[in-house]
Amino acid sequence: MNLVFEFAALFCTALFAGVALYINLVEHPARMECGTLLAATVFGPSYRRATPIQASLAIIACLSALASWWMTGQTAWLAGAILIGSVVPFTLFVILPTNKKLLHPSLDRSSQTAQHLLMLWARLHSVRTACSLIALLIFLAAPFYNQPFLHVREARESILRQDLFELRSLISQYTLDKQKAPQSLDDLVQAGYIKMIPKDPMTNEANWEVVREEDTCVGVVCQQDRGIIDVRSASCAIGTDGRAYSKWLAVPSPSRSHVERSTPSK
Repeated sequence: MNLVFEFAALFCTALFAGVALYINLVEHPARMECGTLLAATVFGPSYRRATPIQASLAIIACLSALASWWMTGQTAWLAGAILIGSVVPFTLFVILPTNKKLLHPSLDRSSQTAQHLLMLWARLHSVRTACSLIALLIFLAAPFYNQPFLHVREARESILRQDLFELRSLISQYTLDKQKAPQSLDDLVQAGYIKMIPKDPMTNEANWEVVREEDTCVGVVCQQDRGIIDVRSASCAIGTDGRAYSKWLAVPSPSRSHVERSTPSK
């Protein structure tokens, strides 16, 4: 799914940049060569046709890049999203006043004022072109520095799987030994099953989400207390498998765990 968002962001940004660059280098200079009267006259129809296209491309590109950033955590997509998305408020608050003056019925389209407004509009539009081109370069370069980021992320995911396995195993062992599920993860520490609760590698805090059930059976032990029967990551970020870390249930081999066990006191 993330590839779809990345492609949409890259494709729409490339189209926006191409259209913007064409306007700055070809269309607007060409109509200015035809004289101020003709340039000001043509500006209205050109503006009305280009606005929905460029606005749609910028919004789709921005939202797609934000979605990619949310799924991967890679700041390049956030930076690109801010750049391509900035053309929308820049247009509304900076360029639009000039557009309104150029489209106003009282404007003398052959006057020096009209010529000045057309030249000002070209300079302002070049800012949008620059933003889109920089965003495009960021999106194109993202895959080249994405690999080190992925290696770090995969390493943290491996630790997460190992910790989940160990914590779940200890919860089950505690429940069988004590004939009662632990009421908190600290019970595992107090009973000597583990030296300390590990930090969630995705949040860098020991803020695991615990799952409780009423009137439930864990293994061969049934109890009425709302003891802990499962533990999950507190992070809602999306993992490399497309699922939120808080939904991860897969477990690795326990031999690779880094969680420090201790001899339980029964």
